[in-house]
Amino acid sequence: MKNLTLPAILFAAVSLTAYAEPENDPLLEARLQAHITFLADDLLRGRQPGTEGYDIAANYVASQFRQMGLTPAGDDGSYLQEVPLLRADMGDGSARMILHRDGEETRFEFGEQFFSGPSKAHLESSVEAEMVFVGYGIHAPSLEYSDYEGLDVRGKIVVSLFGKPQDFPSEEGAHYSSGREQTRAAVERGAIGMVTVYTPRTEKIFTWSKLQTMIGMPSMGWLDEQGKAYASFPEIRGGALIHHEAAAALFDGAPQSIEALIELDAEGERLPGFDLQGSLRLARSSSHQVISSSNVAAVLPGSDPLLSKEFVVYTAHLDHIGEMHGDDHDDVINNGALDNAAGISVMLETARLMKEKQPRRSVLFLAVTAEEKGLVGSEYFANNPTVPVEQMAGLVNLDMPLLLYDFADVIAFGAEHSTMKEAVAQAAADSGVSLTPDPFPEQNIFVRSDHYRFVQQGVPAVFLVTGTTTMDGGTEAQEIFEGFLKDHYHMPSDDLSQPINYGAAARFTRINTRIGEIIGNQLERPRWNEGDFFGDTFGR
Repeated sequence: MKNLTLPAILFAAVSLTAYAEPENDPLLEARLQAHITFLADDLLRGRQPGTEGYDIAANYVASQFRQMGLTPAGDDGSYLQEVPLLRADMGDGSARMILHRDGEETRFEFGEQFFSGPSKAHLESSVEAEMVFVGYGIHAPSLEYSDYEGLDVRGKIVVSLFGKPQDFPSEEGAHYSSGREQTRAAVERGAIGMVTVYTPRTEKIFTWSKLQTMIGMPSMGWLDEQGKAYASFPEIRGGALIHHEAAAALFDGAPQSIEALIELDAEGERLPGFDLQGSLRLARSSSHQVISSSNVAAVLPGSDPLLSKEFVVYTAHLDHIGEMHGDDHDDVINNGALDNAAGISVMLETARLMKEKQPRRSVLFLAVTAEEKGLVGSEYFANNPTVPVEQMAGLVNLDMPLLLYDFADVIAFGAEHSTMKEAVAQAAADSGVSLTPDPFPEQNIFVRSDHYRFVQQGVPAVFLVTGTTTMDGGTEAQEIFEGFLKDHYHMPSDDLSQPINYGAAARFTRINTRIGEIIGNQLERPRWNEGDFFGDTFGR
């Protein structure tokens, strides 16, 4: 054995101390229930950023941080970091999608056949141009793949299928197939419009009917120093999603029909690229409003004079999607009990438990706004941090843990990319549960929550959720998981009527606390694995 210094010997002794997992903790369960009950109450009207309901939620979280004695990490010595936002709403009835071919005109019906949201870049946007089919619209040089090879899309509207090749690595593929990266690829090649075809494979993940419930929802982006919405891509003058049945008209006379392309997509075959006949007109009007919404941030100072300069980070989004548009709904409030009052509640109680542990590294607790609008609040903080990004050792994200059953495993999206996996696996084992690989690679989950904005700044991160097996082995957790996504996700029924298992919530909280304790005390901070895509792309 090589010689150990005294600090290393002491740390080894701490690490080897048996971890005692309590069988139950009624007070912890009661506190978790109290948080969720408050945050998912109708009073908060779905916690949409820029509303009084969201502000009430932010002040509630700040008051909890203050009660725990955590150090404010917002603006001017407060717990709140104000995020300047541009809110964009689309004018009623303004969306147009019209195909011109051989002197004939085909008009598509908004909501039924196509969907378009408001523009953050233009008040009035209109474009008419020829079309090019570009496969999935992905340019992925590190995977030696490009759908644009041999195609000229300058001054044209690119049409693509939603998704990515089935043989892509799940999380690297999720990066390249994200809306921002696809838009960036189109803009760099001179495209001026984008249309995405909603395929049957996509509908298995998020149905078209559920997409229709988003009509009337505002879009948001954080404002840069020039007062422009960040990454709004003004070069794209029009964009739309179109249902695959309606999209058939775009492919009349093309080398491949939409049916043939959908079959290739389902079979995992490479999609060709080619010009489409005719031209397409896309138009919409938008209104813009500058608003403000707060991230809520607090720090638990570390106990070690040196390691306390580094931070373990916990993130959870505080916002939800507000109220349903229109008057044809019995219940219009999207309370977001599990998405994400549950995640915020777990983070608050993790902070309370962590204060008793006093880890060597400092711990940053961050409740962010506007996650549902495209990870906006977390991106603002990652680009305008109140603690140095380079001193963030590792991050755990808490978003929509399904606390509906007595889970026997956890899933840590992103764990395979860094040494954080070891801490997560140990914390899970200490609580008598296992760590399961991503069971939903087709859903691109790794790029769909707030941790990803910190990954893009080089911070190793995991996104922790409850798994798909149960302690009794009898409850069909997979069915519960999938049933929630199908029937309650982003719906008013995600409310306090959900059968939340507060015993499972307490165990999940203890696992999260244990992860932070391990990372907070180990001598070496987490690092990206050698040759990892995200480490090579974003690592510092």
